[in-house]
Amino acid sequence: MFMSIIKNSNMLDPRLDSLQDYLEAFFGDADYVLSKASDDASFRRYFRIERANTTFIAMDAPPDKENTKAFLHIDKLLRSANIHAPKIIDSDLKNGFLLTEDLGNQTLLQAQKDSFDINLYKKAIDVVIQMQEIQIDLNDHIPYDASILNAEMQLLVDWYLPKDLDIDLKNALNRIFDLLTQNALNQKQVFVHRDYHSRNLMITDDDLGVIDFQDGVIGPISYDLVSLLKDAYFELSSDNLNTLLHYYYDKKQLDIGFDVFEKQFDLMGLQRHLKVLGIFQRLSIRDGKHQYLGDIPLVKKYVLNVADKYPELSGIKSILQTADNQMHAMILAAGRGERMMPLTKNTPKPLIKLNNKPLIDFAISSLKKANINNVVINTAYLGEKIHSYLGHGESLEMRIQYSDESSGALETAGGIIKALPLLGDKPFIVVNSDVVCDYDLKNLKLPMGSLAHLVLIDNPEHNKNGDFSLINEHQVTTAGHNSYTFSGIGIYHPNFFKAHKSNQGIKLPLYPLLKEAMVNNQLTGEYYDGAWQDVGTPERLEQAKNQLKLDN
Repeated sequence: MFMSIIKNSNMLDPRLDSLQDYLEAFFGDADYVLSKASDDASFRRYFRIERANTTFIAMDAPPDKENTKAFLHIDKLLRSANIHAPKIIDSDLKNGFLLTEDLGNQTLLQAQKDSFDINLYKKAIDVVIQMQEIQIDLNDHIPYDASILNAEMQLLVDWYLPKDLDIDLKNALNRIFDLLTQNALNQKQVFVHRDYHSRNLMITDDDLGVIDFQDGVIGPISYDLVSLLKDAYFELSSDNLNTLLHYYYDKKQLDIGFDVFEKQFDLMGLQRHLKVLGIFQRLSIRDGKHQYLGDIPLVKKYVLNVADKYPELSGIKSILQTADNQMHAMILAAGRGERMMPLTKNTPKPLIKLNNKPLIDFAISSLKKANINNVVINTAYLGEKIHSYLGHGESLEMRIQYSDESSGALETAGGIIKALPLLGDKPFIVVNSDVVCDYDLKNLKLPMGSLAHLVLIDNPEHNKNGDFSLINEHQVTTAGHNSYTFSGIGIYHPNFFKAHKSNQGIKLPLYPLLKEAMVNNQLTGEYYDGAWQDVGTPERLEQAKNQLKLDN
């Protein structure tokens, strides 16, 4: 009898249902256990199938997004060269399903983290050489040409660098792109796996298994080598890297000097790593796969090391710095909107309209005006409607990511803590989606020594006693003579939440953290006397409508 041990199996998953139908038709019954085998950076999914003391791998590759036919073709090519690619047991190209040999659980990455063995890397290099010696029909494989190389590097511009990158920096970057493209095209062209790294090499009983090769092309001889030795997921020591580079060079008996080869290798790595920076950021923004953000520092380190090594590439440092200097902001949009009922019965509160404009648009406009284009929005109740309305910010020339709290809203501090990996390591702005205010966010700065800085306003009717006082111009306290209300607008350093990071996924209000910062004299604020309106109830929504009419 079929059994699934996949988490969240209560969620609708039509493709998983279709895969189960395919497996039942192939086996003739449902006597198997299906479990998740691995994550993937693409749209493919892998499941382990256990049946009668034997295991298989089932691949789910949506036909409109993945080329399963290419997987079959290259699998056959590799196996004919005595390279251990998984044996294909059955295929359904129309629906994008494959059933293959199971190469086990242990990747090269896992093996090296447990105990580094340089001989495993030498084995992996031997496989690279085997692949490069395959006699290929040029008509059967895509050439890794200038258009593909440049399209890959453009991912850096589209997803990683600021939207408003300076024209001089753009021109400098294009010159670097041209240099890297020519470096790739001027090398000997061979079969290229294209994603040959420690997560795609499996440790089997007697050799290395190779997976994830469906994007293989005809390309530069150094590409797979640099993918392996400058891996985004595992850093070799400089001594081991040099040893392995010489191992390949000597075994391959190249007819160029080692210095020339090493530069080809380094520049090829730079092309790949610029692409990867864009891909990892895209995986987070577009696909919600935020785990890849943790691999960006190593990839960036590879880029900067090469930039330091070759004077003609030094400009890449200032270009990447523009990404590091970007301001991020978070819009709080996960509230249930109970007090706005019945307006929020079928509409999330951020999409309730104020004079024909969704409330969240006011926050978006304020951020856009301040040239803040990297935005995180936390969502819970009817969050998919907010996602559908704003998308990833393409039409706004912004980059919008979502922090999902659909399993239960986490309150203000809890929501921010969950979103911290998306907000960078510099101070970031937080605004409420149900507040309309004409404060200019360009003016919001974090004073030296402060971990949080709040915008305070005159007390509205619904909060006559206020929240805080200001003394010594900017110090926030609860003991002053004049009281003010927190506007819902503030700027925070990530360290403000440092002591509470272990509370990831736990409900946590903001006030206790503000109180801690007050005690340590690390909470500052400023008074603002401009237009402000909290839109937390239907009555205040009407007030805001009337106020906007008066202002116009």
